[in-house]
Amino acid sequence: MTETGVILTGGGARAAYQVGVLKAISDMYPDWSHPFRVIVGTSAGAINAAALASGNAIFRHNVANLERLWSELTITQVYKGGAADIVRNMTSIVSRMALGSDTGKSMALLNNKPLKKLLARELDFHAIRASISEGRISAVGVNACGYSTGQNICFFEGHERLHSWTVGQRAGSRITLGVEHILASSAIPTVFPPVQINREFFGDGVTRQMAHVSPALRLGAERVLVIGVSANRMSSPTRPMRPAMPTMGQVIAHVFNGMFLDTLDYDIDRLRLINQLIELVPPEKLEANNLDFKPVRLLEISPSQRIDEIAADYMDGMPTLVRKLAGATDRSYIAGASLGSYLLFDYRFCRALIKLGYEDAHDNARQIARFFDKE
Repeated sequence: MTETGVILTGGGARAAYQVGVLKAISDMYPDWSHPFRVIVGTSAGAINAAALASGNAIFRHNVANLERLWSELTITQVYKGGAADIVRNMTSIVSRMALGSDTGKSMALLNNKPLKKLLARELDFHAIRASISEGRISAVGVNACGYSTGQNICFFEGHERLHSWTVGQRAGSRITLGVEHILASSAIPTVFPPVQINREFFGDGVTRQMAHVSPALRLGAERVLVIGVSANRMSSPTRPMRPAMPTMGQVIAHVFNGMFLDTLDYDIDRLRLINQLIELVPPEKLEANNLDFKPVRLLEISPSQRIDEIAADYMDGMPTLVRKLAGATDRSYIAGASLGSYLLFDYRFCRALIKLGYEDAHDNARQIARFFDKE
């Protein structure tokens, strides 16, 4: 049996798009148990990965629970967005940087303690272990980056044949998954505080992550569905006739886009190139040189519309100070929508992304059927 994997990438609130794609697949094949035996998530995608694996034996029921979670989500369930909380955090950061003091407390703009409570309530890690032990899924992994070593580590649970690995700055660590691993993977740098796991503090898994597909392959996947959160391939960049000096929010948005979106595009292009090269080599040549190489079947589904443009319609649901820090003005929200889309955990925005993901998946129905050998 071909091991099928799904890769759920990072992107803050943008990850609601992934739920729409998964919902469409569950509607296409309502009787399936677990179509993805290897589930790997990064950042907010780690939340989706854990939720997808921690349900019962019916795929569509797990997706329905995931849809409920995102469709009812509010910002206050993820972070404290009050002006007093943010000003207090900003004051603490500035004073500690200016004085060079080290209080042992994290330097982060937002307090995400509400998210920890939400994850503890919604995720069932015992169910993940049960699904693995009963053979319904093979492995679940979440990616995080260590601030001391700079290593990007995939924390995973899986069947007994899987082992930890280390390849340069990339590693896989067999552990017992818990809320702390999901929090670490989704701790956006400077926005949410890092999380200590054993002897190191970890932050968002997209940091220094250049090989998004690799962990799923090491966990046994032979074909992978990648659900992205970028419309880079669908929307050509445009330049204004009269450019203005970029705001701090726009600069930070470009940094975030580089981490969350661009590296995934690069990794997918590289995998497709490697597949083409392998297909050019005769099988007997590979066998003669003891090279066990074979192409990896890949399907990518990404937004057909620019997510920042969708976010601009719902920026009024973001706390005023966070909205202004993102670069939005009272006259226009579009300037801050790119950065704001990562933090816009508003159920209206999430529902719009779920709808878009659902429609995009149906537009790719034939490719999905071919991917699962159902055509």
